[in-house]
Parts: sequence; C-alpha cells; structure tokens
Amino acid sequence: MVMEPTVAIETLSLNKTFGGVVAASNVNFKVLSGEFRCMIGPNGAGKSTLFAMLCGIETADSGQIFVFGQDVTHTQAFKRVRLGVGLTFQTNRAFHALSVRENLAIPQASARLENKEVGQARLEFALDAFGLDPNDEIKAAELSHNQLQWLEIAMVLVGYPNLILLDEPAAGMASEETLRTAKVLKHLNSTGLTTVVVEHDMAFVKDAAQTVTVLHQGKIFAEGSVADIIAHEDVRRIYLGRA
Repeated sequence: MVMEPTVAIETLSLNKTFGGVVAASNVNFKVLSGEFRCMIGPNGAGKSTLFAMLCGIETADSGQIFVFGQDVTHTQAFKRVRLGVGLTFQTNRAFHALSVRENLAIPQASARLENKEVGQARLEFALDAFGLDPNDEIKAAELSHNQLQWLEIAMVLVGYPNLILLDEPAAGMASEETLRTAKVLKHLNSTGLTTVVVEHDMAFVKDAAQTVTVLHQGKIFAEGSVADIIAHEDVRRIYLGRA
C-alpha cells in the first residue's frame, strides 16, 4: 500500500485586500512534507502578503490555512512556531546588541524537544557550514551582512522546526554567498526539513528549488519545476523578461 504524502502547509481560497487593493485572490497553495518550494513574482505580486499570512503576521479576510493538517487560520505566529514552523523575515530580526551566543540562546526556550536529535544535527551542520561559532561573544552588529543572514537562519534551526518559511534569505548577498546559502538549505531539506522560500534571486531558485510557485496580481499564476517555469512564455513576460 502506497502512503499518501503528508501536506506540510496548505491554503484554501485565501483572500486579502488592503484599502481596496487585492493582495491575495482565491489562493490555493499546497506544499508537501519534505519539499523545497520557492515562491517568485514581480514586485506587488502578493508574495509578501501570502508569506505574512502563512506566518500569522497578517490575517486573511477569508479562506483557511493549515499546518500539518491543523487549521491555523487565526493562530498567532508564536503558536505556529510551537507546531514546528520556523520563520525568517525580509528584515533581519537578529538582536544586534547581543552576541552570537546570546542570539542563539534566545530561541532555545521554544525548542521542540520531540524533534531534538534531528534538529540538533541540522543546527550543528548549518553552524559549521556557515562558519558560525555558537559560543562566539562577538556582537551581531559586528557581523557582515551575509553572516547576519546566516545567524538568523541558525536561530530558526535552534527551535528544531519541521517546516521553515524564509523570506529572501539570500537578499543582498554576493553570488558565492547566495550559492553557499542554497547549498546549506538543500542539505537541510534532504534531511526531511520542509522548506518554503520567497526569493528574487533566480540563481538561488535555479540551484535550490524542486518546485516553483509564481505569483502575479495576488494570484497563483503558474507552478512547476524550475525548467518548466523558465520555459513558460508568460512567466518570462511578466517576471523573467525576454531576450
């Protein structure tokens, strides 16, 4: 008997408007456990709004959101973390006045102990791959931009999540740093960590994504493999550009 794959996160007919501007229109979005999904789209496509609703920062006007089968439509962000969701945002949330060690200590209070063994292995891998010392007393404010981004990813992993939602984790990085970030996240995903990334950098998307969701004008415009999306003529027109 073939078991059906578990759904990690799903939306049903999700809608959101801001002052008459439609930011999400009847969005049906589903990511399976263990998947690496990237969301792309032009500015104003609705990526940030959908991400904010998935995280619990924004509340949908209508529709539902499920995490591992549980309805979290009206569940606060910190309670979603307790269900095994790890979050990073477009604006880095590391505490700049605190040391690397102190930043990594803060999320320990919400660590999911039932996921400790595999979660600790993921954390140790990421710290080593990113060159971060968990006992470092250097202030976060003194880190380079890419190190600060990597610290925030490590802070998410401290909670031992089963699903991570990352908003532009490679933003502002050089090409080498972007591909390094993608490599680490791909390895973490290979251990079963479901990964959803909003990203503009197509080098990252091409290297990391298994499936790509394209948003446009608050709707899901297209979905498919990286090759399918790159070859999609209308996607090229609205987002990737034509030669």
